[in-house]
Amino acid sequence: MEIIKVKTLNRIYSIYIGNNITEKLNEYLKENIKDVKNVILISNEKIFGIYKNKIEKIIKEDFDFKKIILKDGEEYKNIDSLKFIYSELLKINAHRNDVIISFGGGVIGDTAGFAAATFNRGMKLIQYPTTIIAQVDSSIGGKVAVNFENTKNIIGCFYQPHLIICDPQLLKTLNENEITNGLGEIVKYGLVFDYQIINDVLSLINTYKNDENRLFKIISDEKFKNIIYKCARIKSKIVEEDEFDLNKRNLLNFGHTIGHALEKVVGFKNLNHGQAVALGILCALDLSLSMGYLNKEIKKSILDLYDILKLPKFIDKCDVDEILNALKFDKKFVSGKNKFILLEELNKPVIYTDIDEKLIKNSIINLIK
Repeated sequence: MEIIKVKTLNRIYSIYIGNNITEKLNEYLKENIKDVKNVILISNEKIFGIYKNKIEKIIKEDFDFKKIILKDGEEYKNIDSLKFIYSELLKINAHRNDVIISFGGGVIGDTAGFAAATFNRGMKLIQYPTTIIAQVDSSIGGKVAVNFENTKNIIGCFYQPHLIICDPQLLKTLNENEITNGLGEIVKYGLVFDYQIINDVLSLINTYKNDENRLFKIISDEKFKNIIYKCARIKSKIVEEDEFDLNKRNLLNFGHTIGHALEKVVGFKNLNHGQAVALGILCALDLSLSMGYLNKEIKKSILDLYDILKLPKFIDKCDVDEILNALKFDKKFVSGKNKFILLEELNKPVIYTDIDEKLIKNSIINLIK
């Protein structure tokens, strides 16, 4: 098992990463949170349906177990789900020293995390991510939020967890679409921070190149845990330097600016987060080329990588002006000026503001079939 210590202004906590560490969940709870009695698991119908017997049996061995189950899907990351959680917490008579375990992907992590941050002015929170995106990125760093009126993460706060448990064995139940979703986020880390991460992924792909189920094989490989660890370590170090996303943490939004706008316009049901980020990365690369950075060969190699990882390179016809309008809701924009994360070179990101809208529009047009 690998352990990453995260030291923020508000809290010091650990990230445990290891195959089959779910078996030691109660041990980790006792080590990291004192006087645990009630454990409240917040999950969705899909994830809890898969792991109900296992997770419930483990927790009940040492603690009083309660559960709150939400519907599955990005469209349920909203105020109605929050209200439901609050109502259930009132019925349970939850107290500040009770523990909430957020058991699921990024949607559950954000929603349950925001509930934990706000109910009783803050409850103990364990992030227990079950998807690739959540294990490498969204569970780390304390950003918790819900969507409102089809706008991504517009209502939220910073609330650091008390512990994060990443068990890569839980990824085995993901479908291919969910795997590619997570690989899009991993590509981000490779392009912006450490290209060796992409080389590691390609090495695993090459190992199983003749296997039709190669994507499932790579996430089951012991070496995939090391990729999760590398991404999580990068994210944790950036969070330590810039907990409240005022400077360096902005770099983690590479591909997310247009990605979030695409989610808003195309719809959460039609485009998942990882796919949107993958498309947003292509726009960021086009903008980097337009600003005189990079070269076309780098973009070509990344497009080849997308083919290997089954990441999307295009979207069906949609309204470009509507996407441009959606960009105005991006939280990074200041005083009406846009802000993008671009690449001067591989692993050399730069924050660029007030880019000509024509260039942005052209980068979006390039995505449309």
